[in-house]
Amino acid sequence: MTTTLTPRNLARWDGLHLVLDLVLVEEHLVRLLADVKEVDGIALAAAGDAIDVSATVRWKGVRSRVAVEIAELRLKHRHLGFRVRKLRVYGGLPVPRAAVEAILESIDSSLITVFRGKGIVVIDLRRWLPPELNLKIVTVQTTGSSLHLWFGAGGLSDLPGRQRPALAAGGPAAPALESGGEQHRTSA
Repeated sequence: MTTTLTPRNLARWDGLHLVLDLVLVEEHLVRLLADVKEVDGIALAAAGDAIDVSATVRWKGVRSRVAVEIAELRLKHRHLGFRVRKLRVYGGLPVPRAAVEAILESIDSSLITVFRGKGIVVIDLRRWLPPELNLKIVTVQTTGSSLHLWFGAGGLSDLPGRQRPALAAGGPAAPALESGGEQHRTSA
């Protein structure tokens, strides 16, 4: 077996098209946010190259139904990013983006980062996606109740959870390898 200095992947792809069921994604999102007091009643709907997300939001003691269109979904380095656009409340009234940014920032979670003034939100998925996985979303489209994700080139460097053997750091020498039932030793 030859070794190279370039890291190799256990599996790789040059492009991948993944289709997710929006209804099931919505169900998972509802369970994930069950402990978040500020948001409930989440619903997802197709919106071309974006996803319409509506929810009942509590902010500064006021409850309101809010609809937000999220677009430009990207996944890189195990972080999901998107742009918030077309904010609406009470069936269509526009909302300043800063208000939605403030609501997202008020959620007590280290998973969400909001870039104020730009409408960009980044969610840390490192808890769920293993470091061995390299995924990048290139294009998104929603149709009916499906979310289509096109991924760029990526790969899986190793099986998740499998630790590579490490060299001992100054401790006792590793035990000798056994071969055919007898131990091989070196003489001093």
